[in-house]
Amino acid sequence: MAPQHVTTILLAEFDIDQGSVLTHQYPTNITSDNHVLAELMLPDGAHLRSEDWTIFFLNQAKSAPWNGNKALTENTENPLLYVLNLVRTNHDASIRRGATVKAMAICTTHQYLHVYKPVLLLALENYFKNPTIEVLKTLYESVNSMELNPPDLSPYERTILRSADNKELFIEKFEAAANEDAAAQASPTKVDMSQGLGIVVGQTPGGKAKNRDCQFYETKIVYDGIKIPIRVPLSINPEEVGEFSLIRLISTFSGSSSPSNHPYHAHLDSNGPSTHPIMLLMNALLTGKRVVFLGNGHPAGDVANYVLAACALGSGCGGVLRGFPERAYPYTNLAGIDHLLTCKGFIAGVTNQLFEDRTAWWDVLCNIDTGKITVSKDIAPMPAPGTTGYYDDTRPLQLFGGNTVAQSSSKYDTGDNEFMAEILNAIQAHYGEMAIRAKFQEYVARFVQLASLYEEQVYSQTTIGLNKTNTPESAKYLGTGLVFMDETTRSKEVSVNSSRIEGWRLTTSYKYLQEDHKAWLATRTIRCMDVKRVISLLKLARALPQQDVSVLFRGFLQNIVTDKQIIEFLSCLPLSQGGLFCVAYGLFHPIASVRSDTVAFLNRLNQHPTGRVYIKSLNRFERNTYERLARELTQQMENSIKHHQHVRQARLSSTGHLG
Repeated sequence: MAPQHVTTILLAEFDIDQGSVLTHQYPTNITSDNHVLAELMLPDGAHLRSEDWTIFFLNQAKSAPWNGNKALTENTENPLLYVLNLVRTNHDASIRRGATVKAMAICTTHQYLHVYKPVLLLALENYFKNPTIEVLKTLYESVNSMELNPPDLSPYERTILRSADNKELFIEKFEAAANEDAAAQASPTKVDMSQGLGIVVGQTPGGKAKNRDCQFYETKIVYDGIKIPIRVPLSINPEEVGEFSLIRLISTFSGSSSPSNHPYHAHLDSNGPSTHPIMLLMNALLTGKRVVFLGNGHPAGDVANYVLAACALGSGCGGVLRGFPERAYPYTNLAGIDHLLTCKGFIAGVTNQLFEDRTAWWDVLCNIDTGKITVSKDIAPMPAPGTTGYYDDTRPLQLFGGNTVAQSSSKYDTGDNEFMAEILNAIQAHYGEMAIRAKFQEYVARFVQLASLYEEQVYSQTTIGLNKTNTPESAKYLGTGLVFMDETTRSKEVSVNSSRIEGWRLTTSYKYLQEDHKAWLATRTIRCMDVKRVISLLKLARALPQQDVSVLFRGFLQNIVTDKQIIEFLSCLPLSQGGLFCVAYGLFHPIASVRSDTVAFLNRLNQHPTGRVYIKSLNRFERNTYERLARELTQQMENSIKHHQHVRQARLSSTGHLG
């Protein structure tokens, strides 16, 4: 049975007497709430524009946990459906209202739903010409006939791919997939005996991978005789949905120096009154606040893209946390307000100005016209002492020690403003979208590591990080967790982040991470060391005792051996951030054994197709040094072998002579 890329095609239209009406659901009905669905497909003000794109989600049930190979964003029995909707207005003076407004939507489990835009344009145009369900049927059959067999990339491989400019990375996986397709078509062979001729059919020869840019899987949809090229992105993370711009989100809301005046809220104001607007939004997303993006009178697609970008922002671009799309409503309106208000911590896009005045409906409102972020006067206050979720913000100061007065005076110095200055400078320097996403993925990952360290200190255990309990062997390889310049820096950074950590610990994304971390502990391939910590230490290698450096490089040789281990290791060394440069440091180490271990490890990587790409990315000086040392070591080994052979031959000769 062919895979079902699209589950349902929807058709809605505006009737002057009945309002928004859901006319068709093909092949089966997916909902009985036809009125709300029709209202979503025909957004406010759609009749004022010739065309508008809308995105919304259906079946927002609990996400399935990470399964060790592929992070899933849907429950297999009730999958989260991504809906791409196109609404069009055709003006016609001969009808009562002077225009016909119709909308067609594709419901899919594919997060890259934007690839269906060209075929949806053609199908809706055909429906205006021939308004029958046959148009929906043809579209449904066409999109589900699309060949879609991209190489199966693990989360680690996807991490490597998204940080690379190399367009042939993982080309071997494309070739393997192509060979499997050819084999499947050729065997078993089918013999057509209907005419008694015994003609063999269905055999096709194997062939090379057609894709040259391995960031995408190239295929096509044939609709109404037209071949539509489709490029499926392979490096996106599970919670990155559709086409959105994180850069646009950041640029829109970074104009003002700080959000609007509001009473201090410990979950949101991590830098006190100097909290950057994007950081306030980040904190709202992490701590499960109700967030609304308002674009008064804008096309629904505008606010939808901001919501999708916000989901990426809070989740670490889908590479760290999950659970954001299931509480996202990229476009909604007053018809869906009752349902929206039952969702805890929703992220919604609206185009009706009325939402701005209803401060009880939201906690944080982001106005895309003004670039202003507002905290609701009705936001729930921090829990009182003795109640669930209560947090004593003086406790970290007591637990982490140090100069209490000094720590209190720098209570809000989280480093967020420096981080945002770095982000804005990168945008100004025209860094690409994926580079900016990588920075926020790293930011959220560090936040999680801080939370893990905080839990160990405050609650004596953590369920979201590596420690002595779940990785006892790590003591040999310099421990687990973040690397800090000194103990004072460590205590301060954990302490100043404690409020939002406590807020995050009350959310579903925290609970999902507990599940995912447990699954990862059971399936990880490098079990004896905290690779991220080791790499951080290597970046400060000049401050490490020489014996520690020796232990680390010998550890690489002993513990990073298999294909999966190599991929997991390389995923912690993004090519866009220098790749193997910190490993290449071992080539210049004063201890000869470190240099030889480094060469041996690089030789191993050079035998691996992905490792070979990393070796080629070394700068000329590093690569020349590696090649020179490799030749010298090879020559030494050959000389040693010759010497032993000579000694052995001499002994044999001597023994024979004595005999």
